Amino acid sequence: MMRRTLGFALGLLLAGAGAGAGLTRWLTPAPKAPRAAVVATADKSPASAPAERRVLYWASPMNSSIHSDHPMKDNMGMDYVPVYAAAATPAPAQRRVLYWASPMNPAIHSDHPMKDNMGMDYVPVYAQAPSGAHDDGLRIDARQAQNLGVRLVAAQMRTMGQAMHTVGTVAQDQNRVDAVTARFAGWVVRLRVRAEGDLVRRGQVLAEIYSPELYSAQQDDLVALRGQGTQGGEQILAAARERLRLLGMPGAALTTLERTGKPLREIPVLAPRSGVVTALRIRQGGYVSPQAELFEIANLQRIWVNVALYDYQLPWVRVGDAVRLELQAYPGRTWSGRLSFLYPTVDPRTRTVTARLSFANSDGELRPGMYADATVLGHAQSALAVPSSAVLRTQEGDYVMLAQGQGHFLPVQVALGPQADGWVAIARGLQAGDRVVESAQFLLYSESQFQSVKARMLGGNASLDAAPPGGTKPGTPIPGRAQDRAVAQPSLAPAGAGSMAGMHMTATGASHD
Repeated sequence: MMRRTLGFALGLLLAGAGAGAGLTRWLTPAPKAPRAAVVATADKSPASAPAERRVLYWASPMNSSIHSDHPMKDNMGMDYVPVYAAAATPAPAQRRVLYWASPMNPAIHSDHPMKDNMGMDYVPVYAQAPSGAHDDGLRIDARQAQNLGVRLVAAQMRTMGQAMHTVGTVAQDQNRVDAVTARFAGWVVRLRVRAEGDLVRRGQVLAEIYSPELYSAQQDDLVALRGQGTQGGEQILAAARERLRLLGMPGAALTTLERTGKPLREIPVLAPRSGVVTALRIRQGGYVSPQAELFEIANLQRIWVNVALYDYQLPWVRVGDAVRLELQAYPGRTWSGRLSFLYPTVDPRTRTVTARLSFANSDGELRPGMYADATVLGHAQSALAVPSSAVLRTQEGDYVMLAQGQGHFLPVQVALGPQADGWVAIARGLQAGDRVVESAQFLLYSESQFQSVKARMLGGNASLDAAPPGGTKPGTPIPGRAQDRAVAQPSLAPAGAGSMAGMHMTATGASHD
């Protein structure tokens, strides 16, 4: 018994010695160098985290849709979990977020990252063009532009005016029309020109006429010629020749009379100018008199076009204004002329004023009676112009798609001036040398409008009773220049503390959507 008790006491003594040694070692201070290293490591880690990651908000650990703008605990004493912004990487710097869309309904937008009622994160929607010089407009690659048939044309200085389009009628130039009559009575022995429309040359014989009056006058001239050497013979001869000239005897026939000494039975009637016989009023063997017109000859080397202008257009019209003529019979061809005369009266039936245009017609293709399309360029002056097909006319105004290089296109609002010959003057909105889209511009404009509407709807559906911060209302017309446009930039962070969109803070700090 004594031996068992002694053994138990010895065991307790050994156990106490071991515990004392351990306690002494545990109470001994740790070396300073390791402690400093631990402190440095601990100080470095907490300090670096806030510098690299930004806290967007704090979310409830039990319900992530409940947010707070500061650290707090829920009713069960559990800490809210911080939600950090995405880490800064080169990709976000190159891609601009337009808005965040609901994963279940893309029509629902938000201007900041959030979750829906099911706890699903909203999906960011990026702009197509990288942020930089061209944050607005539309960007397409070269292959897509080729597939769309995009064709560019430069705005250039052209002679433009107040263009007035009207319909005209081709007519004879009345200054080039001659009537042929006989100054004596007689009968048509030979009719050389027998139909209207025949071409004649100046001096060509139109008809030969026998006139008893002219035949008697020739005999008197021959008698005076034979008595030329007597007293008063010179005066008599001069009077006889003057009578023949006044009766219309041609000079060549008078020379033949003096050379042969015999009177001519048939006297020729000559064409006074070259042209077309537009009227023929005698026939072979018919009787003619000084009161009757025999022929009418018109020279069509220059013609008139009579057009009708409304009275309100008269202030834009001046004699000498340039005119462009087009005929359906000759598509693609134009004739250039000048406004030669404005009639001083107004037609009481149509309330229009007739304007006379003059055009050269050396080839004879413009025929009297034809209808023509005339364009009068009033007050012509040099102006910046683009093709009319490049202009998009909308309810908000007139636009062109401006090419800014590297596949970037921007809708620019322009003010239009006069239009003529397929070109329209640009009073405001472009500069000389600017390249605009002449074809497929409607597709580009529609796509740019779609992108612009999306940009203007930033946060529009996140709060239906409030306008998106920094945004514009849908339907706002696009201003003319990129530098004049106020691009709505999305807010990547919540507003200030206590004013987070979609959150209402309670007195105890709890929040809910």
